[in-house]
Amino acid sequence: MRIFYFSRIDISREDASTRHVSEFCCQMAILGHDITLFIPDLGSRKSLDGVKMAYVPVFSKKPSVTFISFYLSLFFVFLVKYFQLRPDVVYTRHQQMEWLCTWLRLLLKFIYVVEVNGHATHEMKMNSVSPWKVFMVHWMEFFLFRLADQIVTSSAHLRSAFCRDYGLDPDHFLVVSNAANPESFQPRDVQECRRSLGLGEDKRYLLFLGSFKKWHALDPILEAVPALVLKYPDLHLMMVGDGEQRSSLETLSEKLGLKDRVLFMGQKVYEEVPVWINSADICLASLKDHPGVSPLKIFDYMSCGKPVVSNGVGGLKEFFEQHAIGVLVESMSSEAWQDAISQLLDDPERIASCGANGRSAVLKFFNWEYVCGQIEKTLKSLVNS
Repeated sequence: MRIFYFSRIDISREDASTRHVSEFCCQMAILGHDITLFIPDLGSRKSLDGVKMAYVPVFSKKPSVTFISFYLSLFFVFLVKYFQLRPDVVYTRHQQMEWLCTWLRLLLKFIYVVEVNGHATHEMKMNSVSPWKVFMVHWMEFFLFRLADQIVTSSAHLRSAFCRDYGLDPDHFLVVSNAANPESFQPRDVQECRRSLGLGEDKRYLLFLGSFKKWHALDPILEAVPALVLKYPDLHLMMVGDGEQRSSLETLSEKLGLKDRVLFMGQKVYEEVPVWINSADICLASLKDHPGVSPLKIFDYMSCGKPVVSNGVGGLKEFFEQHAIGVLVESMSSEAWQDAISQLLDDPERIASCGANGRSAVLKFFNWEYVCGQIEKTLKSLVNS
């Protein structure tokens, strides 16, 4: 198949969205498909094995400007490429403004598939965005979701939320999980990883990997550390990543007297991330209440054979129960985080078994070859029909 993929990402950044798009495109190329990735021209160039790149002009590098200008320019770039190459499928990583281009489906009759990995209006409300903006996004999505031939989403809970909020048919969806790259993210020797990072080989480490967003709700984790340190004097928490909440988290850490116990490591390049994960004993994930989640970090942790502690929002409760990859906190209190982490620290055999279960699940189901294979079947069915 010839696939056009639209995504408003910065190809030079090492964030989850860029990784997701890159892994998907490379895997579809491995499966033998002709894939062209349309992204904003932000000045950086990066090649992806087997993937053709189409850089779309934008008026400015500021996100607030590229949000609109990318899709305005894409309208013209897409038309030229469409008549040159005649794609079988137009596949998008959903952005509300993509209708500026994809409404052309009504004229050109191409197959249009939208991948949605979050509930935008729910997130906007969590961030106290003005009601009129939420209203506008809701109606843009209402139109988009009906325009698409298929919606790909990462959890059944998210599908249910869209069906409820937009009046959609569940049969309009393909539910397929996010994934990890088990070749890049694989178990490594803990002590060797720690030596390479300059960490103490005789200490115990918790790790959170992410972008420090409001919806990560990280305060209770930091607030659990003082009691954990009293019980486990060799314990440290590594915060790997960066984002809007870093400053407030650093302030909270100092207020709690944890300057030497909570280590803010900053953003790391993709190649280093598996080393940081493998240097930890236990990995953490935290999210505010959300209708459906499938965080890449959890699959990366699993792929490295690490046990996970998280809260059970958006389908994670069922996921943890099915695959036995770690412990869920019973609430978002610091005491609940302390208890869940202690359960694992007190049980080395459980740490090992949860890590092994996670690695096994990734090798069977939660790798990009398997996930893209499921999407490929749906795309072929749409093309053939």
